[in-house]
Amino acid sequence: MNDEAINGVIGMANSMAKEIRELSAQNQRQHEEVRAARESVETLLCGLMDLFLPHLGGHNRRVAALVDEITERMRLPESTCKVNHNAALFHDIGMLGLPRAALFAPWENLSDTERNLILAHPDMGAALLKPMSWYQDAAVLVSAHHEHWDGSGFPRHIGKENIPLGARIIAVCDAYDEMLNKPADAPQTFSEEEVLAHIKKQRGGHFDPKIVDLFLERGIRGVGAAGGNPLATEIPVSVSQLRPGMVLARDLCSASGLMMLAKDTLLQEAMVIRLQSMQDDRAVVEPIFVRVEVNPGEDAGERA
Repeated sequence: MNDEAINGVIGMANSMAKEIRELSAQNQRQHEEVRAARESVETLLCGLMDLFLPHLGGHNRRVAALVDEITERMRLPESTCKVNHNAALFHDIGMLGLPRAALFAPWENLSDTERNLILAHPDMGAALLKPMSWYQDAAVLVSAHHEHWDGSGFPRHIGKENIPLGARIIAVCDAYDEMLNKPADAPQTFSEEEVLAHIKKQRGGHFDPKIVDLFLERGIRGVGAAGGNPLATEIPVSVSQLRPGMVLARDLCSASGLMMLAKDTLLQEAMVIRLQSMQDDRAVVEPIFVRVEVNPGEDAGERA
């Protein structure tokens, strides 16, 4: 092969290498765009739940944190843990189809339509998630998170291993947090001892016995449980000092005594704008308590 032919081959190889680099960079940009889109969708959906009913948004996030702890301790594959997390984060998104007044009303006070909507909320939530390809596996778990181990749940009355594992995990965490972190104006509240007693009683009934044992033996606790993070504390702030990303350490109430936002709510920009727009009417009780993390040996007052 003469020099001209060699130079031609080298030039072709360099050209191909350049094209490969450009394609790789393009793929990386597209990957980042998809990742950013997924994060934006998650923020949007969480924000919608918070605006519809702040207690609902806080509940979903706390359940997701509990599910994360269980799946990690079970050493499930990372991809499975992510699907379970997504399902837990949006397990009650179907509740957006219910009238707010019906969410905490006694069952006997509901109309037939309201009861049917509650029974259908797992399927409604799954239907909302299915069009997004990255939530399709999570949607399967959402549709089954109210199924019971003994087959007495809804909407399909399936039982035991016919219920997806992720849905069985969510069921225990959902019951724990829903009972432990009732809204301030709920007609009935429960101590942690009462909640754990209920979960123990339903071992092999509503709940997978192995998941219950893991939940109890490992000492898993929710954000609202007694003896939480010993390094977490709270500081008082005014409405004007609220910033997106802050986490409420206590329920935020209106001047009339109604709960507006539940403790553990992560404040989104839209929520902060909404609260600050109400400041002139003194509609929000101040101070508002937000959570901060204190390093060992650091004085909480210094952080404030």
